[in-house]
Amino acid sequence: MAIAHIFKRQGWKRSNLLRQFVVYGIMILIVLMSPAIDRSIVLGQLPSLTTPSNTQPPPISVERRGTLESTWVHLDGKELFRIASPAVLNRSEPNNQIPVEVRAKQIEANLALVVDSGGLSDEDTLDPKTLQVLIETVNEQPVLFVKDETLAEAKVLLTVTDTDAQYALVSKDRLAAKWKKILEQELRQALELRQPEALRRQISTVVKALVVTAILTLMLGIAWVFFGRSKQQLERRQAAESALIHTQELTTVEPLDVESGLQLFERLHYHFGLQERFQIVRFVRWLLFWAIAFVWMIGIAYSLNAFPQTRHFAQKVVVIPIVILIAWFLMGLINRLTDFGIDRFIWRWEQEQLLTGANLQRIATIANALKGLKKVLIYTLGIFWVLQWLDLVPVSILALGALFALTVSFVAQSLLKDLVNGFLILLEDQFRIGDYIRVAEVSGKVENLNLRVTQIRSDAGNLITMPNSLIAQVENMSRIWARADFRIEVAYNTNVDRALAVVRETVDQLAQDPQWQSTILDTHELFGVDQISHTGITIRIWIKTAPLKQWRVAQELRRRLKNAFDRHNIQIGIPLQVILENGYGKPDSIEN
Repeated sequence: MAIAHIFKRQGWKRSNLLRQFVVYGIMILIVLMSPAIDRSIVLGQLPSLTTPSNTQPPPISVERRGTLESTWVHLDGKELFRIASPAVLNRSEPNNQIPVEVRAKQIEANLALVVDSGGLSDEDTLDPKTLQVLIETVNEQPVLFVKDETLAEAKVLLTVTDTDAQYALVSKDRLAAKWKKILEQELRQALELRQPEALRRQISTVVKALVVTAILTLMLGIAWVFFGRSKQQLERRQAAESALIHTQELTTVEPLDVESGLQLFERLHYHFGLQERFQIVRFVRWLLFWAIAFVWMIGIAYSLNAFPQTRHFAQKVVVIPIVILIAWFLMGLINRLTDFGIDRFIWRWEQEQLLTGANLQRIATIANALKGLKKVLIYTLGIFWVLQWLDLVPVSILALGALFALTVSFVAQSLLKDLVNGFLILLEDQFRIGDYIRVAEVSGKVENLNLRVTQIRSDAGNLITMPNSLIAQVENMSRIWARADFRIEVAYNTNVDRALAVVRETVDQLAQDPQWQSTILDTHELFGVDQISHTGITIRIWIKTAPLKQWRVAQELRRRLKNAFDRHNIQIGIPLQVILENGYGKPDSIEN
């Protein structure tokens, strides 16, 4: 009575908490989906009805704008300017057209020959101080050349075409002058970075970066180990507190007094405090792990970016993994922050209810299912965003969502049944994690429950995974209380009243034993002779027990009854054998 008064709360408060949780969840989803929606407005367009049937999409690095296609020209991994060419709709049959990416590769090869002195003699090595980019008109087209005091003749870099001018919306001469300025600056800088003095500075920079990376890794690793030991200590304390709570609940099955209730409440409050500290320590260790990973990725990227020869490799090979790791980190961060939010909401919900083992079990089951569903949604959206950022998915997220919904409606109908049935199982509280259930021919303890599957550990130790859509009828053997339906058969010629008295006395002694008193709730529901047959007399008794204790009580009762029957010379039921002579049985021919 006192405990109920301690945990009593008003109904409107619970509904208010649920309403806040739903509103916050919708707001988070809107914030997460807003970039995808904005991008889908741009990308999610219907194709033109006049597009030829043999049209192919351009490569990822090529942008198509009407009848023009453009791409970047790179030098040492740096974007210089965009060139354009007429659109090639079918690259497998370009005819006389040159795709814009092929032209860009040729220009980049010309620039590489200049800065790396490839194809040039030792005497023709370019000097960054005297290098010049010249413009000459050839066949009414501006052509850019590179010239140096050591070069016998100028080297062709590229030609400014009408398509380039049309794409840039300027005249060819102005565009050539702009590109001339960019090329002179970038080529000089590239040549300077390849001088011996610059190479020594680059090596020194890389060594310093690696030393700093190693020092930071050592510091973060020490912190990671320290929090790992704290995590192990909290795990041991959590296990000890769970055992104490379980023992205290078993010893307080009857209505609690104020002192016992307060002790249980304080114990549960301390247990939740340990659980919150455990989650924080796990989160800190997770952050430290990612910090170490980011330190090494940044150190490697910085080292590769120091050399102009590996800068392109750094951007292509290192930037993409860094982006993937950052996306993975953000998804994990959002996942864990929402875990904290769910835990806080569950904790506030728990304060409104009677904190018993059954309530804790139910809340843990619901929280586990919510976290699983939330994790799938977060990582699915995150993967779609990464694929779109890498331009590996040319369609929008809304188009992907429509395609996914169409696929689900035709192919994954069983998955929808699993999700719906799993939601109903949680809503109706049919069973929870830790319950002992029987579904069809499968029985065991529930180890995991989410919206799609239920995992049951059988008595033989086998883990059985069952889709929720297959669960039509459930026998829960551990909800609130349990019953040992105990039957024992004594010999037919036994004094039945004496046998009943021995059984009753043994059961009462077991119920009054301090070791079993808190486990046995009632022994007077049903007791008496249940059946008489040729094998003997069946005595049946119902023993109401705490959840999952019916088997232990039955085992102990069998042991005690064996000793009691031996003391009172009561035999168990034995099949009888009748000897027939000429088709008739003699009374004295009955043998055990």
